[in-house]
Amino acid sequence: MVFRWQDVSGDLSDLGVLVIDTLRATTTMATMLEHGAEAVLPVADLSAAYRMKEQDPALLLAGERHNVPPSGFDGGNSPFDYPPERVSGRRIIFTTTNGTQAIDRAQAAKWVGCAALVNAAASAQAQQAAALNGLIICAGTRGRLSLDDVLAGGAVAAHWPEATWTDAARMAVMAYERYRGHLPEGLREARHGQQLMRLGLQRDIDWCGNLDILTTVPTRQMTGWFTA
Repeated sequence: MVFRWQDVSGDLSDLGVLVIDTLRATTTMATMLEHGAEAVLPVADLSAAYRMKEQDPALLLAGERHNVPPSGFDGGNSPFDYPPERVSGRRIIFTTTNGTQAIDRAQAAKWVGCAALVNAAASAQAQQAAALNGLIICAGTRGRLSLDDVLAGGAVAAHWPEATWTDAARMAVMAYERYRGHLPEGLREARHGQQLMRLGLQRDIDWCGNLDILTTVPTRQMTGWFTA
């Protein structure tokens, strides 16, 4: 079981990859699907997302650039934008600054899922069930290591046998154990958490800091769409 900070170099074709962007993309994707969305398609390119929405207006267009929903979007990157009454049975195009970029870079992997603190235990179980060598990729924040993703990665890695941990995984588990009883505080201390607080998104941080409140793991299908 390998743990990497954004690094997706090398052959991924025989790996089971979990992508983490706990503030907020993978948290929001898990929430969308838990609330009944039919499927979510992570898209790296903003113009491609607009084209898909134009071709099929029934799609919800969701996400952000620099923490703000782009013009014409149906919702942002907040899990609170997607209650059951809004997303049940809907298909959602989703594009963000960091998380969907990391998912795109992992596309060569044999199996891809999305993890966060909110579904850490379920994500670890799903990754192990894939019966492949495991890799955790942290999206980070604009190319930099982020505490928020380290904490979520540690929460996932803690469910793997210690003998499988790399040094990076071990450090992530240690960070997670340090904040385990007060994870929202750890998210607020992260650079990205501080940015969200300045935007008045404290409620999002608190939601993202909930451990194992969801059982849904967004998992890539042959079509590229992610389903529960």
